[in-house]
Amino acid sequence: MPRSPFHSLLIRIVLFALGALTIPVAALGKESKSAPPVREKLVMGWLESVFLKPWNIRVTAKLDTGAKTPSLHADHVEHFTRDGREWVRFTLVGADSPKPLVVERVLVRTAYVKTHGGPATKRDVVKLTLCKNGRDYETEFTLDDRSNFNYPLLLGRSFLENVALVDPSATFLYKAEQDPCRGKGPTSPERKKDE
Repeated sequence: MPRSPFHSLLIRIVLFALGALTIPVAALGKESKSAPPVREKLVMGWLESVFLKPWNIRVTAKLDTGAKTPSLHADHVEHFTRDGREWVRFTLVGADSPKPLVVERVLVRTAYVKTHGGPATKRDVVKLTLCKNGRDYETEFTLDDRSNFNYPLLLGRSFLENVALVDPSATFLYKAEQDPCRGKGPTSPERKKDE
């Protein structure tokens, strides 16, 4: 009896599903010494509150798996030299800060970021520490004028890949009021990591 195209497709789907199920079972037989350790990742919504340290100011972050590097809204960006190194001074505002905060950081590098529908733009990159769910994360941020965007901070793949899985149907899975980061208050004077 000849097989219909539907019948052939159904057989392929079943065989594929069986093959997909057997791969993990085979992997359970013997643990490889070269296998990387399992990393625990948080499930976060596409919007979350984070705290920038050491000031402990709350900022709403958009989690965007389409972006590579995190981006932070910065005003009045200026370059200067300190101890023979190039630094950047900029102003930022958080949801909990009543007035703008002037921040100085070592310039890590300059990145060219391709914008949607436009040419690549040159952006300064600095390292900052953010706190989420009681844990500190140091990561690179491009400084940008995000005043035309709804959210001042964007967290891209270079941050998310080791920290979180994004649930696109959820927002603020971890409430800022209950985050242990909120209670930490401003930290002691920063260590001079940048030098």
